[in-house]
Order: sequence, then C-alpha cells, then structure tokens
Amino acid sequence: MLNKKKINKILKKHIKPKMEKSKKEPEIHIDENESYKSTSKELSIIADLLTDICEESTTNKDTNGPIIKPFISKKIPSVSIKSYLERLAKYSKIENNTLLLILIYIDKVCDINKIRLNYFNIHKMILASMIIAIKYNEDDYFSNSFYAKVGGVSKSEIDVLEYEFLVLIEFNLYVSDDLFLKYYDYIKNVEDEE
Repeated sequence: MLNKKKINKILKKHIKPKMEKSKKEPEIHIDENESYKSTSKELSIIADLLTDICEESTTNKDTNGPIIKPFISKKIPSVSIKSYLERLAKYSKIENNTLLLILIYIDKVCDINKIRLNYFNIHKMILASMIIAIKYNEDDYFSNSFYAKVGGVSKSEIDVLEYEFLVLIEFNLYVSDDLFLKYYDYIKNVEDEE
C-alpha cells in the first residue's frame, strides 16, 4: 500500500513542476442544491457525451471491464454529471482547452484499461482527470485540498484518485496535436449541429 509520502513523491516526479497554490484560493461556499449555469457550450457537450456513455452502460447492464476501487462510489451521486462539471469549472476557473483534455484523458484511461464508465465511477474519474489536466496544461492551479472541497471528497481521497489515475493513464499525459484536434473537431461539429 502506498503511503502519502510515496504518492506525493511520484506525483512530483511525473507531473511537470509548477508552483502549487500560485492562484489565490477563493473561499468556497458550496450549496449542494445550487444549480450551476454552464460557462461554455463545450462543457455542456462534454457533459452530455459522458452522460450518454453512462446511460448506455446502465441500459445495457454492461458490467464487463475491471473494477477500479478508488473510483467507485457506494451509491450514485445525486448531482448530475453536467452540474458536477459546471461546479468544478466554476470554482477551478478551468480553461476550455483543459476541459477538452479531461475528456481525452478519461477516454485514454478507459481504452488502455478497458474500463466502462457508469454513474458509480464517472464523478471521481472526472475529478481526477480534471486535477491532472489542470496541473499539466495550466500555469496556475490550486492545491489538492481546494479541489477536494470543490469535488466533495477528502484530501487523502483526492491524492489517491490523482495517483491511481496517473497509473491508469500510464503516466502519459502527452496529447498530440492530431488527437487534440480530433476531439476539438468532434465537439465543434456537435456544437454546430445544435
């Protein structure tokens, strides 16, 4: 079992070094009943896509694929995928390119490990992917304690989720221009159809 020191050492080694807490962390007052308005059309499209994938897994009663315990919730979270993404985006002030990386990273993890997204694992997958995407892609980011509050998990759980996600993605956070443009074009095409 990995302890906190080992996890932090691995994270610092594999994620490009940046000054932690370079953004001033705002006060967080999260109302679980608050409805968050989407900050971008891309966010809505990504949320709808992830919801459709989870719905398909539920409809097909698809239980194939490995169970990755740190990502499994005991019960389905009451907050919708879209509201969760909107909440994360609102407080983390995430850039649209990073938002797209979240989707790419989740897709890579699922492809590599044959994981099936469902309503029990999607929220924690989004949260872990978001933290990693922000740290990899953006110049400034908040501490894991901050993201834990926003994501509704403990600091120790978020550290484990981040590490486990890195293991699942084989510590390969690089996304080629071609791959990024493929996802970007897909999102734009969906946006144009609406």
